Amino acid sequence: MKKKLFLLFILLSVYSYGFADIRTFRQEVVQSQAFKGQVESIIFPDPNNSVKRQIIVINSHGERMSFVLTSGIGVYGPAWEVLNLKKIKLKDKVLVEYTTANKDDFNKVISIMIMAN
Repeated sequence: MKKKLFLLFILLSVYSYGFADIRTFRQEVVQSQAFKGQVESIIFPDPNNSVKRQIIVINSHGERMSFVLTSGIGVYGPAWEVLNLKKIKLKDKVLVEYTTANKDDFNKVISIMIMAN
């Protein structure tokens, strides 16, 4: 009797696992991209008008991209020293690693590396 109950329990466990949503057990993988260019402008936040803190970078082909800056991003200098966001100046050459948020359609910065001129 105990064997049958044990086997029934195993069978039901395996059966219920098949109906479980596997995505809830896995963490979503973040796909990042990179954009290299020169800092064109830095936009400061304005909560009254729903403006987020952003950096706008233009590359050598004239393509312009806007990136949202959040807390916790990594900012690095040419020698990989850790810096803060205040060290980024206009006209700095940067390499921005970012991810695109599907729900809000904006580019969220993961890290910024200030390149040597």
